[in-house]
Amino acid sequence: MENLIAACLLFLTMHWLVSGGPLRVPIVNILGENLFKILFALITTINLVWMGVAYSNAPYEPTWGQITDLIPVTVIIMFVVCIMLPMSIFDKNPTLLGLVSPENVKAKGMLRITRHAGLIALGLWGVAHFIANGDWASHIMFGTIAFEGLIGPLNLDRKYKARYGQAWDKFAAQTSYLPMGAIFSGRNKFVLKELNKWGLALGICLFIFLLYFHQDWFGGLCCLYKS
Repeated sequence: MENLIAACLLFLTMHWLVSGGPLRVPIVNILGENLFKILFALITTINLVWMGVAYSNAPYEPTWGQITDLIPVTVIIMFVVCIMLPMSIFDKNPTLLGLVSPENVKAKGMLRITRHAGLIALGLWGVAHFIANGDWASHIMFGTIAFEGLIGPLNLDRKYKARYGQAWDKFAAQTSYLPMGAIFSGRNKFVLKELNKWGLALGICLFIFLLYFHQDWFGGLCCLYKS
């Protein structure tokens, strides 16, 4: 269990102290922006592999165990995840790896709903698996991912505000961190036809795929039982 805890702590450290924290500027000054991004991506990939291996080798210490009554809850959450995740990559978004400036982005499509669809989907994925797997290793692993996905966007907002200044403020005023936040507050409106149809179709296919194959491929509980 100590190995898993160490891997998860490194994951959080890399994102909160290095990528979006006080260590980024001095490291970038030494390495340069491009080399920093390459090394960060490499270390993060290795870190994720470490987390996965440590999780698979961690002892099973149950909390509430696997409760079939919780399956409908996790299925609903995973449906939202499957829709949000692919749709997050089709709209031009400055929060998606910081590849575009907010000056060149119009808040439309999924951006009207949230500017952090990908991370929030990742966080909800962590929440679903935190609920479905009632053991300490799962709580540590998926709790880490849920925290980074749901709380990490606040750190990204701070980083991009410092980088882009007024351009970020203008973009952020049209969007929201919380899904539907800008729409409910009157700063934007929901436009169904702007949602990417390919992203929606891909999300539905992904959800159906997971319903049928998750138990065989990844283990755990599944809401569709085969005869």
